Amino acid sequence: MINLPGSNNLNTAPLAASFSHVTNSYKFYWLLAILESVKLLPGAVIPVDVLLARMIAAVWYPLHYFHLSLGKQDRLEAVARQIKVYDSRLQANASQADVVDAVVTHLSTQSPLAQEIRTIGNYVPQRFLRPFFQRELSGIEDWRVNAAIESLAESAFHAQVAPCLYRFVTLPERGIEIQPAWLEYLQQHLYILTGFCLWHLVNYIQKNNPNAPNVTGKLFRPEQRDLKQGHAFWKLVIDEIGPFQCIYSQQLISSDDFSLDHFLPWSFVAHDLLWNLVPTPKAVNARKGDQLPDISLYFGTFAQLQYEAVQAVARSNHARLLEDYALLYKQDSVTALRSLPFAHFRQILFDTITPQVQIARNMGFAANWSYRAS
Repeated sequence: MINLPGSNNLNTAPLAASFSHVTNSYKFYWLLAILESVKLLPGAVIPVDVLLARMIAAVWYPLHYFHLSLGKQDRLEAVARQIKVYDSRLQANASQADVVDAVVTHLSTQSPLAQEIRTIGNYVPQRFLRPFFQRELSGIEDWRVNAAIESLAESAFHAQVAPCLYRFVTLPERGIEIQPAWLEYLQQHLYILTGFCLWHLVNYIQKNNPNAPNVTGKLFRPEQRDLKQGHAFWKLVIDEIGPFQCIYSQQLISSDDFSLDHFLPWSFVAHDLLWNLVPTPKAVNARKGDQLPDISLYFGTFAQLQYEAVQAVARSNHARLLEDYALLYKQDSVTALRSLPFAHFRQILFDTITPQVQIARNMGFAANWSYRAS
């Protein structure tokens, strides 16, 4: 577990307490938005609209591309999904910058969507500070809490002992002003605080997506994916056994021009392990996209091709390319991996892939895709 850095001038316990017994994602994304703004913006005042836009941008890729859930009653997720329906310009793989710009534009209007986005800002900024004033808020009715927190934050802003993280301002627009000592603390420990927040966020998202693989790799939009090893592996296979037919289209695959398909969609597994990759023509790969293949149609030929590929590479002098298979099949040598009977090889691959197909279906991935020539 990552702990918060200590401070001689600040009581950091309330900030750490903000992540205790969390039932909604907004606390994580609110602090991440503040940290991002501290990194990118000059000054201590941050407009609430900018923070709301950063929050929505941060959940965009996990929700819409990776099909993760933030919880059945999570308000931030509900708003992000409404924006996706309302704004057709924003695709599932939109960049954070594009989402921020779009949300800020919506918030500059008085549209119903803007009002919906602002519902997050009606309670998140205040409730995040609640651990700073636990004693003072004891016994106060819930409908009075927001106003009480704003007043307490103002009073504690210049306190010499245990000042509050921020106070609320209305000019030039509605925002928060980071307290000077806290601003210095955030700037000094920016990356540690981000790691602290992400550690708690991963645990929260894993709890709400217990069967989803590689949650850590699905929090952000990947800047670049490297399939060099996959291309080297399959080029070697083709050089060893000669051209073969695409498992989907039966078109001939040669080493000169092929694309790599993730049998289980990359947007579900978020990895490029070789046992999940298969060469296809580029047009076929584009048509399949992030859909789940029809297992009854394609798994048999997929497993057979994977087996032949392992055999071919094992005969060559490129054993390092078999590391992904050695881990999957729990074999500590190329000889042992090569000696696996096909039935055993196929069964382990089947037992690995088929449960994940069902999980992906439950998460909303389109299933039973089959190739149809146009």
